[in-house]
Amino acid sequence: MNKKEGSQLNSVSNLAICRDDSLRGTPMNQANTAIAFIINSLEGGGAERVMCKLLSIMEKDFAARDLDVHLILLDDVPQAQQCPRYVQKHVLDTKGSLHNGYSALKKLLSAINPSICLSFLTRANLLNVKIGKKLGYRAIISERVNTSSHLSGGIKDLISKCLIRMVYPSADAVIAVSEGVKADLVAHFGVAENRVHTIYNPYNINTINAMANEWVDDLPARPYIVATGRLVKNKNFTLLLEALAASRLTHDLVILGQGEEQSELEAKAHALGISHRVHLLGFKSNPYPYIRHGTFFVSTSNAEGFPNAIAEAMCLGKAVVATNCESGPAEILTGEYPYSVKGFKAEAFGCICEVNNVQAVADALNFMADEHQVDNYAKRSMGRATTFSNTLFKQRLQEVLGLTNKAGAAHVSVS
Repeated sequence: MNKKEGSQLNSVSNLAICRDDSLRGTPMNQANTAIAFIINSLEGGGAERVMCKLLSIMEKDFAARDLDVHLILLDDVPQAQQCPRYVQKHVLDTKGSLHNGYSALKKLLSAINPSICLSFLTRANLLNVKIGKKLGYRAIISERVNTSSHLSGGIKDLISKCLIRMVYPSADAVIAVSEGVKADLVAHFGVAENRVHTIYNPYNINTINAMANEWVDDLPARPYIVATGRLVKNKNFTLLLEALAASRLTHDLVILGQGEEQSELEAKAHALGISHRVHLLGFKSNPYPYIRHGTFFVSTSNAEGFPNAIAEAMCLGKAVVATNCESGPAEILTGEYPYSVKGFKAEAFGCICEVNNVQAVADALNFMADEHQVDNYAKRSMGRATTFSNTLFKQRLQEVLGLTNKAGAAHVSVS
């Protein structure tokens, strides 16, 4: 649950309403042959993008089993991602309220009568598990962030953590997006280890490369490095600006994303004397052309689950510099978990830096200022990216959903 969600826990907004975006005249399936997916919205985040990818990847499997597939959005907000046309989409207007969400979602799920519900993100997960116990379907939740790191301060975050401890252990299965996320759920939130399945996000390298060929007209004239993500505290773009100013790297910096910290970042760049080198280009529905034309990719986050941006940059053959936040970057760049580093270290698949250490990131930028190192790690990135395939993702998801006869836990080892 993010800061915005936490601040809305006690919302007293009007009762939620439902807008059905599915094909008109298609009746709700009263037999137990439906499967439902739940997420807060389809705004421009990584979880939303993965949800739509999941639905695309699984289309033939669902059709083969004659399943009616429903996607439920809790909030009626602008949608940056598009789900496949075969999916029946329903948009609730809960205004971020758990109370409103419970009543509206329970009513809708009663009509759909699914056998399985899979949810993404904390608020959707909490509602899914509680309603699942009432309606009797299998409630499977997916945790997309390292919960302890993501909910790191304030009374609202404390309340969220308490709710997670009370509810998550009752889920029928939990999908963790990395080994670090799994370890956190088991150690700090009481989730039984045998209920947690690690499934890395899926990537179609051919599709990403094809999209990267799209023409864009707002690229900097000078060589640049690139970073992506919401302009919020956890992404720690302030650290990136400070490291760039402290480094010998002469490249410009492109940041793709929008958020509450934009004015602060602009002021910071001006104070550091690098505003002429920093390009805040806003949210891009297709970030890949900007990543392709960048020299290398940088992530300075304080918390992640499994950072899509890093993996996607590697699919485009980009060398990567990242902080060793919980969790995901070290698993991708070193093949290890757990992992610790002081300062920065050039590892098997990229440069990994101590969290919130300006000099460590500056040193990594200096290391990548050498074009030979950039070329070396670009090749390593491309090799590593092949381990995050759509095929492996589909296989593991089938196991967790019970759509295959294969026995055993749906677990992707770190290798």
